[in-house]
Amino acid sequence: MKTADNIQSVQPPRLRGKLILAGVLFYLLFLLMQMPVSWLIAQLPSDSPAQLRQASGTPWNGSVRQVTWKVDNEQLELGHLTWRWIPSELLDGRIGLRIGLASNNHKLSGTLLIAEDGLQLKGFQGSLEATILGFVSRPLSLLQPKGSLELDIASLNLKRNRVHGAARLDWLNARSGLIGAPLGNYRAELTANPDGRRARINIHTRQGALAINGDGDFIPGKGVEGKLSLTPPQDDSRQLYTPVLNLLGRPNANGTWILALTPK
Repeated sequence: MKTADNIQSVQPPRLRGKLILAGVLFYLLFLLMQMPVSWLIAQLPSDSPAQLRQASGTPWNGSVRQVTWKVDNEQLELGHLTWRWIPSELLDGRIGLRIGLASNNHKLSGTLLIAEDGLQLKGFQGSLEATILGFVSRPLSLLQPKGSLELDIASLNLKRNRVHGAARLDWLNARSGLIGAPLGNYRAELTANPDGRRARINIHTRQGALAINGDGDFIPGKGVEGKLSLTPPQDDSRQLYTPVLNLLGRPNANGTWILALTPK
């Protein structure tokens, strides 16, 4: 039977073991904070879709001068990426990073929270080149989209099998590399279901000669599934749009082209 003296004699070694373990973990964290981000990026596979060049700083505060996204034989220059960690988020068991992405006249910034069960985007606002739409959806890639994308995400939580929150995306001054006439302005809104199993997507035309409308679902782990309708004007300018739309298929009885949205 252990006496009180025996118990007291056992506690200090246990406490010392915990302190040593904590010290080792903090030391490893310190080494990681000081590690050059260029070394970490060099460990990425050469065939990675994201190509990062001219990196500087550390994993906690740094930048990449050139970010390139590659899909098949195509590539998109995303611009200059910067990040700065938010120490206070560690108290909630998360890694918080303030992200900035700049390219030409476009800037996008927001907060990225990384937790064990997924990612959260908070306060993401700014713009991107509309060319990125062609890298997300094959039907849209056939249109060679151009213009500007305005993004507004107050809070969007992405987990392995769940999604919570909402987001809005505006395609402004939309154009196609295959059509000489302007398309218009469009809006896509994403709203997650209360159970988080899927998010509903609604796409509608704000103004423009080519009406683009549709709806679908974003399913975590699968991507976007839905339908998109494209209706050109009914006057003489219709002939400016129909040759390109015919590349996407044939119109229905109402003169509207229906596209299936599937992950690329």
